[in-house]
Amino acid sequence: MKNENLIQFKLLLPAALKKRLETHASLNRRSLSQEIVVVLEEKYPTDAADTTQDPAARLLLWLAKRIRRRKPKPGSAREKQAALYERIAGDISDRMKDIGTDDQ
Repeated sequence: MKNENLIQFKLLLPAALKKRLETHASLNRRSLSQEIVVVLEEKYPTDAADTTQDPAARLLLWLAKRIRRRKPKPGSAREKQAALYERIAGDISDRMKDIGTDDQ
């Protein structure tokens, strides 16, 4: 994270939640702020389909999003399928950049 992209604000947390976050931050060798950002990023990921212009990548990300909307169990075939679609979409976007097409 670059400093110019960061904003500071006051956050009130229940004491027990703060303690749990501090414990996880320590285990993950992160600051409390970093741990909170990681947790929020996992819960609210950016929509990669909005930034990807390649039609094939957008379609795969759309399919993965539909699968994840049904909340498949971790490790299930559906969850693995969604992860595979996301990886392939990322690979397509990277390869399109490598050959010189503008993806953004």
